[in-house]
Amino acid sequence: MATTAASPALGIFASPFFSYILLPFLLVFVLIYAIMEKAQILGENKRYANIIIAMVIAFIFVGVPAVVGVTLKIIPIVTLILVILLCFLLLFGFVNIELNKGLKIALGIILGLALIVTVIWATGIFEKINIDFSSPIIMYVAFFVILIGVIVLVVSQSPKRGGSG
Repeated sequence: MATTAASPALGIFASPFFSYILLPFLLVFVLIYAIMEKAQILGENKRYANIIIAMVIAFIFVGVPAVVGVTLKIIPIVTLILVILLCFLLLFGFVNIELNKGLKIALGIILGLALIVTVIWATGIFEKINIDFSSPIIMYVAFFVILIGVIVLVVSQSPKRGGSG
């Protein structure tokens, strides 16, 4: 059996218990608890009830291997999307482009579509769809959508001209 140079360094991270049980449990527990605390679904000062409910939901989540598998496939893609979004926001900040309402909506639509495609891919539905993405019509449509997006971005960010007065 060949070992890689990275395998000894992985240690606990290579354990199935860690990657299939502990990390998904912590992810779901923290997300549910944070949402319940922020929304105050049960009312104010119900911290212990929120903890118990979040733990029960997280235990049920970890008990369904198919859901954990889909989550483990989605997390790296969502992380990549968040890193790309952060890079775009940093670039907009460096170039001093303010995010107006239209640009926020466009970014939201793009990220929403990326998330939908990621979920479709992670659940295996994408393999059942027979679309040839290398066909010229798909490439033309994608090119024109990107072109229209760039034109809208440039037009919406053009400096406003003052009147003659």
